[in-house]
Amino acid sequence: MSEDSQEVQHHQVAGEPRMPAEERYCMIAEAAYFIAERSGFAGDGEACWLEAEREIDRMLGAAADSPFLPD
Repeated sequence: MSEDSQEVQHHQVAGEPRMPAEERYCMIAEAAYFIAERSGFAGDGEACWLEAEREIDRMLGAAADSPFLPD
């Protein structure tokens, strides 16, 4: 294994998020839909999204310093 490929592998392990942001976004969108469905789509869409975001991040074990969470 060359030195370059070792460096790339180390970077991928140490520097990459646990999952692609697009995959997390899709999981949140689906969860938000089901949360809204439970209320008969009568609630606030943003509140449903934020609740879904908390649930998904909790499920994924997101840390407070996750790159996905706002400062």
